Amino acid sequence: MSQFVLIPRLKIQNANLQTSGFVLGGAPLMAAAMFCHNLARQLGTQDNGFLLIHHDRQDLGNMAYGRFMPAQRRGATFIGKKDYSSKNKYALSLQPTASCHLEISLIIQFDRLRHLGRLAELVGRSRFAGGQVIKTGEIKQVQHLGDALKTIGNGFVVQDRKDLLQVYQQYYQVNRLQALVQLLAQKPDQRLPSLLDKLPDHKLSWLAATAMGYALLEQPTNQRSGIRQADEQDTTTHAYAEPLIGLIQYQTLRDFDLNDAEQLEKLLWYYHWPQPDVFLLQQHRMN
Repeated sequence: MSQFVLIPRLKIQNANLQTSGFVLGGAPLMAAAMFCHNLARQLGTQDNGFLLIHHDRQDLGNMAYGRFMPAQRRGATFIGKKDYSSKNKYALSLQPTASCHLEISLIIQFDRLRHLGRLAELVGRSRFAGGQVIKTGEIKQVQHLGDALKTIGNGFVVQDRKDLLQVYQQYYQVNRLQALVQLLAQKPDQRLPSLLDKLPDHKLSWLAATAMGYALLEQPTNQRSGIRQADEQDTTTHAYAEPLIGLIQYQTLRDFDLNDAEQLEKLLWYYHWPQPDVFLLQQHRMN
């Protein structure tokens, strides 16, 4: 029997702000999916979905000339003579990065869970999006999603807006990339034409882009130099891939009926392979 586990007010320090090579920000859905999967593997169970509630994000950096400039870190070693960026041959290199502090809540659906204390221990020494977990609220099992959301109290549920993207593309006769960019550029509270009024949550506020999976660019192989292997018997395969970027929306918890269990379960995210070369995160409500 599936069980829901609430991990409230998870605070992460120095998490990766890049959800893909060319997108900063957006909800860390891929990080959340792999975080849940890793917990399930260590607990000897199966994760069947998760709900991500956003509370806060502090981007690490400064504003310069009207643009956000991410803070950079020094490298751990000295750079070589051929690629140093200053006249100081002893200068440490910079490692280009973009980081943030996060506060989120996670609700995870497991097949079964026998040791809640073991889960709390794993969460306390885990990393999320490369960042260190420094604090969390009381982790507990709950019977219903509504009970967990009532415990959290406030925040923003991350929703898939593939439906909005498709209808916008059809209405304006633009390609998928143009639709994504134009929707992200809309002003808050601006509404689309009457065709889009048929969709739920048609307000254009709090839209963002984020990675929702990846597509392989080649066949996986374990015959590649430089790949990481646990030992000589490790048969883990590797492949180059490109991220799949989608449209999401942050919607406040106050907009949901927390007593409607059927509707709330449609908000759970899950991962699957719709094609042999595509790994995708999808929300149950999109089925």
